[in-house]
Amino acid sequence: MRKRTYQRQQWEEWYQNAREYFNTFGNLLVPHDYVTADGYRLGRWIERQRAMHNGVLPSSLDRERCFALERIGMVWKLEKRFPWETWMAMVQEYHQEYGDLDVPTDYITKSGCQLGYWIKEQRKKYKGGDLAEKQIRDLERFGMTWGFYERKVWEDWFRLAEMYYQTYGNLLVPASYQTAGGDRLGSWIFVQRERYRGVNGRRPLSREQVKALEGISMVWDLVCVRDENWNAMVRWIEEYKNQYGRLPLRASVKAPDGRSMGNWISLQRTALSKGKVAEDRKTRLADLGIYPFGSTKMPL
Repeated sequence: MRKRTYQRQQWEEWYQNAREYFNTFGNLLVPHDYVTADGYRLGRWIERQRAMHNGVLPSSLDRERCFALERIGMVWKLEKRFPWETWMAMVQEYHQEYGDLDVPTDYITKSGCQLGYWIKEQRKKYKGGDLAEKQIRDLERFGMTWGFYERKVWEDWFRLAEMYYQTYGNLLVPASYQTAGGDRLGSWIFVQRERYRGVNGRRPLSREQVKALEGISMVWDLVCVRDENWNAMVRWIEEYKNQYGRLPLRASVKAPDGRSMGNWISLQRTALSKGKVAEDRKTRLADLGIYPFGSTKMPL
């Protein structure tokens, strides 16, 4: 039989598949990769219903549909699908294999359980004071870290900063920048600047830490950071134009630090149109062939 996808079934047809699963297994704890004999991806459909009910996705569920699912054993919250001890067994298995609990959010166990999402939920509950002491101790026994910056020591983050510097020649890390391994280096650099200035209750950097960061060209003042970023983009666009004979106007053309050259040029043209560009910058942009929107001169 030709396999069909969930988009081609009506909600009521999906519900009948769910009822058949319940009649067979006595619950609605459908593994995410479960497919019916007719080729319907029931596991994914069930996950979508949970996501809509919990506000993760736009919802087409009304009270009648919710009640209908609950009558055949629907469990809306992930952590309630299994007892705490069952989740802890998965935690122990993950820790034995990887040596930590830095579980990626999209990590799924071999049995189809979304352990990464569950770990994320436990961190949220911890911050909200909703975890029992025993639960906290259970997780900390396997190396659970509750805050983002606890997951690496300062020296580990500094090594990531060094790698960025060696690649790009500066430490002008965009705030949204993440390493290939998913570490939010941009956020960490921002926090180091706050620690240096002693704002927002941040613990001050030691003299050794300040010296180490300055050794890889750390810029502490955010105004200077913005100036450095602007000047760096001008240099990269100039290099691009010298190589290709035209401006990089497409949004898909990226600068070495990941920013879109095309979007940046568009922002400068908007700022020029509104008269919000300093005279020295106007001259540099004109030299590159970047003019205000509405100008008779088109970008070169």
